[in-house]
Amino acid sequence: MSKAPDETSVQIRELLALYRRTHYCVVLPDHSGSTIQIGATAPGAIANWFGNDEFAAYMTSCNPRSQTLSDRQNDERLADLRERLHAAGARFLEGIASVPDEAWFEPSLLVSGIPLAAVDALACLYEQNAVVIVPARALARLRVFRSAWRDAGVDPTDLDYVTT
Repeated sequence: MSKAPDETSVQIRELLALYRRTHYCVVLPDHSGSTIQIGATAPGAIANWFGNDEFAAYMTSCNPRSQTLSDRQNDERLADLRERLHAAGARFLEGIASVPDEAWFEPSLLVSGIPLAAVDALACLYEQNAVVIVPARALARLRVFRSAWRDAGVDPTDLDYVTT
């Protein structure tokens, strides 16, 4: 695992604010789109897709620890994540995370059918800062894998910190 970059409290707060503003878009099986947002319930079409599962996780394997990789590197990492999800028997939908009116976007997946421990393990394997947990009947939350961020003075609403 690579060393996490040193970040100031200001940088951490800005990044968490960015995650909270992000639109986590998904392409549904009927080719329509739907969007998940932190602090909101899952849109009906998304909740229907993951059915009886307790939650879905919106995640990626791109740009570990927010360090920009080439498109080729990110494509390879995402292909590897898809293979691991297939092997685990998970279901997933393709998605794009983006912030309205900003150029940044990141290919992502909405994953269902695997335990939370498996989501955590994959997020750590691909050195992700966080994933979005989308419960069936509760508000979407950011699951943060950078325990040091806990001390950055960020409102903990909608955040769950995982000790890694």
